[in-house]
Amino acid sequence: MEVLDKISEKGNVRSTNEDACLYLCHPKNRNYKLLAVADGMGGKEYGEIASNYTIEKLEKWFLRKDISSLNDTKKLILSTNRLIKRINKDLINEYGQDVLGTTLTLALITKKNTLIFNIGDSRAYTYKKEKLIQITEDDSDVWMYYKFGHVNKEDLRYFAISNLINACIGLNDDLCKINVITIPNEYDMLLLLTDGVTDLLTDKKITKIIKKAKPQDVLKNLINEALYVNQNLFVPARLKRKYLAKFVVPFEGRDNASGVIYIK
Repeated sequence: MEVLDKISEKGNVRSTNEDACLYLCHPKNRNYKLLAVADGMGGKEYGEIASNYTIEKLEKWFLRKDISSLNDTKKLILSTNRLIKRINKDLINEYGQDVLGTTLTLALITKKNTLIFNIGDSRAYTYKKEKLIQITEDDSDVWMYYKFGHVNKEDLRYFAISNLINACIGLNDDLCKINVITIPNEYDMLLLLTDGVTDLLTDKKITKIIKKAKPQDVLKNLINEALYVNQNLFVPARLKRKYLAKFVVPFEGRDNASGVIYIK
């Protein structure tokens, strides 16, 4: 049973939802799909503008693409990169530099493979044979702590600077750094999530929810868990001993929470 779904909720604290998400099947062949999540930044309505503008442009672009153009991986990567750069330019031209921005995690599913484009700290995961794999890397300083083996990944959420990213769309040209990953279509599930989910749920918790839920309920259960269930988190003593840093404890629903899921 194929599942294709998206959910975006503002949470318990924020007055607005600055996330935006999208899934599409190509009108000429539903086997070609686009999935995307964008997490706006900048406060007030600015983040909402950046994320929604990005998602709207992606939608129009994908629906106009010829199927033949989606089968040439090299050209598709080039055209997608050009589109993202153009969106970045449009936002800067309209609102100025260093005013608004958004993350973007985009998946293009084609006949041959799946292309993942990532900017910022929203994430893409695959799931196969009960194994969850994070495909993207977070564009943040704290990710380097994990990447070089200094901190466990589940501890990154406690650093007060964990929400500071060093790549995004809309702020300036230097920060529009696009990471592209190509993976074979051999997964059972593709999952895109904003940090409003992954700050609260570890990979272990996500895996547990996936295993227990019916396919059509997986995304709903993940969002509900992040927004409404107390995870009983606390700053581990080992972090306080090792780092002279400011720490915070994430709590349920403190941020917008969004995701898109595709289950074959």
